Amino acid sequence: MTNTENIDQELLDRLSLFSRWSGPLVALVGLITVIAHAAEITCLQLATGGVAVSFLLAGLALSLLGQAKKSAVTLSLGYGLALATTLLALLNVGRYFFHLEIANFFASMTIGDFEIVRLVAMPPSDAIALFLIGLVLLLTPIKVRGIRPAEVLAFAATLICVMTLLGVLLKVDTFCAFMSCARISAMGESVFTVLCIGTLLAQKDGLLPPLLASKSAGGMVARILIPAALAVPILASWLHTQIERAGVPGDISLALMIFGMVLCFALILGWSAWTLENIDRARQQATARLRQSERRTRMIVEQAIDSFVAADGQGLAKDWNDRAEYTFGWSKAEVIDKSIIELIVPDRFRAGARELLHQLASDADAREAMRPYEATAQHKDGHEFPVELSFFPVVIDEERIFCAFVRDITERKEMEQRLKEFYSTVSHELRSPLTSIRGSVRIIKEELSKQLGGPAQSLIEIADNSLDRLIRLINDLLDIKRIEEGHMDLELQPIDTEEVVLIAVSELRSLAAHAQVELKIVSDHRAVVSADPDRIVQVLSNLITNAIKFSPAHGCVIVRTATSHNDHRARISVEDQGPGILPAEAQKLFSKFGQLADGRKKLGTGLGLAISKAIVEQHGGEIGIECQEGKGSNFWFELPTSAERIALDSEQMRTINMKAIPPRNKDETLSNNELTHSNQSGD
Repeated sequence: MTNTENIDQELLDRLSLFSRWSGPLVALVGLITVIAHAAEITCLQLATGGVAVSFLLAGLALSLLGQAKKSAVTLSLGYGLALATTLLALLNVGRYFFHLEIANFFASMTIGDFEIVRLVAMPPSDAIALFLIGLVLLLTPIKVRGIRPAEVLAFAATLICVMTLLGVLLKVDTFCAFMSCARISAMGESVFTVLCIGTLLAQKDGLLPPLLASKSAGGMVARILIPAALAVPILASWLHTQIERAGVPGDISLALMIFGMVLCFALILGWSAWTLENIDRARQQATARLRQSERRTRMIVEQAIDSFVAADGQGLAKDWNDRAEYTFGWSKAEVIDKSIIELIVPDRFRAGARELLHQLASDADAREAMRPYEATAQHKDGHEFPVELSFFPVVIDEERIFCAFVRDITERKEMEQRLKEFYSTVSHELRSPLTSIRGSVRIIKEELSKQLGGPAQSLIEIADNSLDRLIRLINDLLDIKRIEEGHMDLELQPIDTEEVVLIAVSELRSLAAHAQVELKIVSDHRAVVSADPDRIVQVLSNLITNAIKFSPAHGCVIVRTATSHNDHRARISVEDQGPGILPAEAQKLFSKFGQLADGRKKLGTGLGLAISKAIVEQHGGEIGIECQEGKGSNFWFELPTSAERIALDSEQMRTINMKAIPPRNKDETLSNNELTHSNQSGD
């Protein structure tokens, strides 16, 4: 059978369309001819009465059985008409060859002056062909050892029709099977040939339709030679009869016919040879390109810095590059057609590896397999080491192969371990003494600053601010590490967005005053969210600090509380009057160490916004920026509100949140007088 991937589906659809339309066309011709016989209209009697009735029955049967969606009623009716065609043809076969009495019975039947035999009788050749056509329609679903008997019978019926048509055109009675060709209509026999070809092409699962629609050289030659074998003799015979009618002697017309046939077949064979030559040349070029591509791919795989391993669905190795030999210690000759799981997977992980391979083999898509993940591998000498691998499935010659690039990450793991130890050192050995030093400096600042002179007091102030910046930097580094490791735990509790804003603004008023920037709170809506209050204050502090840094002197920073567009999220935004940011550059700010390369001073480490983004997203929220160069920036974040809205009055809500978010310092006081509502200020 021809591979389905090598089929010209458009051509196959055209062949199927011819088959579907041949049935109704032949049935229509049969109906017209039956009416012509009944009404004695000689000019429309394209075939004998029996053939006309068979055209009608067989054409309808082919139409019904060739439908894409067939109901039980359609199938029953189609097979019934096919059976009627078969019995009518069999009756005539028995009449001619076995002298059956039942066949002669119809010869004596009449309806008025009309003889029934006129709608039953048919020539022997047509009876044999129609008998075969009826069997084809009845046996179409049956397949014996990969071969459909119906297709063989349809091909035989087609040849009989072509032979008969040639006999009619050449007036050679021996071609017409036991009957004078003069009694057979050429037009009727042409319709008969259409019926046979349509029945033959209706065998969609047979050999001929896929062969004719094949994109291969065999299909190309079949599309040329098979139609030529049927059409050229018929065309040459028709020309022979036309030449004879023109008065050309028979010997000359016969010679011309033979010459024309030989010429046509020579041209067709030459065309076929030229087509095959082009196909072969294209195949050779494609093969050369394929070999070159394979060599290039093999070179890339062999020179890859990662190990390349390929295995079939059973886990047997099919490919193994040089790097894999170095990584695992096994040579390619030692692993090919051996179980990879047994060779490179430690004993305790083999059951899981087999289960994973089974899942990949049974998953038709296997997209999850393409993501890289870490595992533990085993060297030939027995020692284990960490690896990172990425699976991807490929199909080669209808066999599914699982390929993987494997990288030894021992050095990376050692570096990560050293980095963890460094963070631990920073956390315990550096932050603790810095905290003690800051406490000592603040005691000196508070108790002895008045006794010290101006220069000493300035130095103490610088030292205090520097210690604050250093501790914040260490805390940011530790937060980034916790985020990367997924160890940032949240202590969720119901909090009021207005209270969180008040705390953050209160902590930063001194910084804003020093920068000559006004901090303003605008409340469009207050809501209750489930969040970690310290982390939300940290986010707000980062956003407000950045806004203060980039705002001009005597500028204003507005911290606004509102709701999102769908009213299911609480929105807090920080608007500044700074130089603004290009929208294309804005998202860089939320990456680690992300800062704008636009010439402005790089104040800070570039970690604050990355930490803020991670905190907000861990709360199930979203953070973003609305900006335009030269017109300031608006950093905002949204948090999902509580599942059940808490309908409390202002005093009740304040009581809840004052318990949830205690003031950071004793001397900090929060007053509702600090809160500027949008309906009072007009902002």
